[in-house]
Amino acid sequence: MIIQDEEQLTAAVLAETERAGDPRVKEIVQALVRHLHDFAREVRLTEKEFDTSINIVTRLGQLTTPSHNEVRLMAGSLGLSTLVALMNNGSEDKPTSANLLGPFWCRAARR
Repeated sequence: MIIQDEEQLTAAVLAETERAGDPRVKEIVQALVRHLHDFAREVRLTEKEFDTSINIVTRLGQLTTPSHNEVRLMAGSLGLSTLVALMNNGSEDKPTSANLLGPFWCRAARR
């Protein structure tokens, strides 16, 4: 298949994910593809910016050791770890005291 435009590319990648055996993995990967492609289109990501981003991710992997996970630290810096902890522990009326709440928790708790 020759890809002719951006939407056709996303559709082709999503079609490939249909073979995933686990329905939850398929759901997550398809959402990731849709959001990632939409993000690149929204910011009109350049090839230079893409290369810079890939190099950051590569470097995080290279710096990761069995006792020091740089990718997990980046997830914390982006607030993703906190968001996942908040979505999966407690409720709005009874917030969680999960370990990875960091500085974002303090601001949210004061509101």
